[in-house]
Amino acid sequence: RMRIDGLDNIDIPATISIAPSNETISESTTLREKLANQLTGLGFNEIFTNSITNSAYYSEETLSTSVKMLNNLSADLDILRPSMLHTGLEVIAHNIHRKNSNLLLFENGKTYINKGEKNYEEQKHLALYISGETASVAWNAKPAKADYYFVKGICERILAVAGITNASFEQAETADLDLSAIIKVKNKIIGSIGNVADKTLKIFGIKQPVFFADIYWEDLLEVRKTKTFSYTEVSKYPAVERDLALLLNTDINYAQIRKAVTGLNIAQLQTIKLFDIFESDKLGAGKKSMAVNFTFMDSSKTLTDKEIDEMMGKIVAACEKQLSAEVRK
Repeated sequence: RMRIDGLDNIDIPATISIAPSNETISESTTLREKLANQLTGLGFNEIFTNSITNSAYYSEETLSTSVKMLNNLSADLDILRPSMLHTGLEVIAHNIHRKNSNLLLFENGKTYINKGEKNYEEQKHLALYISGETASVAWNAKPAKADYYFVKGICERILAVAGITNASFEQAETADLDLSAIIKVKNKIIGSIGNVADKTLKIFGIKQPVFFADIYWEDLLEVRKTKTFSYTEVSKYPAVERDLALLLNTDINYAQIRKAVTGLNIAQLQTIKLFDIFESDKLGAGKKSMAVNFTFMDSSKTLTDKEIDEMMGKIVAACEKQLSAEVRK
């Protein structure tokens, strides 16, 4: 009609009705985008890999619960991936072989498990792959190689963005990883972290260290549901820092110190940071020194030296009782 009568001859109604969109974005999607923005801000690049992969990468034990393709296109693509690791290593190998060896990568993806009797399960993941140097070479700074602690720090950062600040990293054996740990919130395992084993890297022809972190997405969301989020005004009163050097048995780790201190529920304690570890025969057999920094602040007043000394006294007492620690003078 428009072409026949002409646009200027068509009556325009006085009112036009438009139905507003009721589309809602799920919490999972919102958080996924938020973490993706955080990671890209930290210098990561997002990758997308094929969910169909090569069964030759995996052990017989893993293959026993894998989802096999009935009509695979090639011998190299015959199962749905049971792990996020190996498809990510394909990307790393591809880049390294093309002289791009400094890599910070992440992927949101799924793994697949055959639980028997046509009972298949999809699991969502946020995976991190880190290799090479973590910052660009500059005239005023030395390049820093990726290590376990860098990856752990990235995991802590994204968990904090998700509202989880009480995660612990506990040493545990994980398939295809060395020096690995599981990430726990209370008694819930929400991920794993570690450096990829040499035997696994050899499959892909990778000769430099690769670090891998795997966040179990559904478990992360489940833990997050129990969290209560609140906002507080920035304090007008100054923060005060105190350092404490503890003499401990060599089998004691920082996580145990942190657990002993946070268990005191000191409201004014804002942060706890490990800044030095020292081991020497001069300390005694089976002993090491760990230096920890504590930051205190009260939103309603300026803390006095006496109040801070009392809080530090409680911290020292807890470490002495629970960890058999001694204060280094």
